[in-house]
Amino acid sequence: MRSLQFDFQRRPAPSAAGWLLLAAGLAVAAVVGHEQTQHDEVKADHATRLATLQTPGAMLTGKEPDEPSVVAARKLLDASRLPWETLFSALEAADAKDVALLSITPDAQRRQVKIHAEARNLDAMLAFQRQLQKNPGLAQVALVDHTVMKDLPFTPVRFHLLAQWGVQSGNP
Repeated sequence: MRSLQFDFQRRPAPSAAGWLLLAAGLAVAAVVGHEQTQHDEVKADHATRLATLQTPGAMLTGKEPDEPSVVAARKLLDASRLPWETLFSALEAADAKDVALLSITPDAQRRQVKIHAEARNLDAMLAFQRQLQKNPGLAQVALVDHTVMKDLPFTPVRFHLLAQWGVQSGNP
């Protein structure tokens, strides 16, 4: 019988396949490193463009925006986020056969709306105000002022209402 010899100290000679795999691995690492560098440059360019696009007025002028234009853009953005449908639904839901709306002036910052209207008489004005108070889309509907137009036929009543709008209703 032949004896077994175990030699754990001897290292095998490197083969040509091993050297070839090492060279291929280094080439792949170099390509991946180059691609990562290009990707980082594109990402930085996109971040710069995004910052420019998010700055109001920068694209139009090609320079940094001034503070008033930023403030104006933010006001416009706030106004666009208001629940306009809620306001219009509240006004349409009010039975206003004896009331004519003259103007509606929203204040986006204060979340208020001022309603200027004309009613046939005081009872119609008060009924219109009560209907708006019951609507969940408006809160704190208050009569600001009213004027009985004695110089006009049928003596109509012009009045202003002020209401909170775009906030949860706190009406009882």
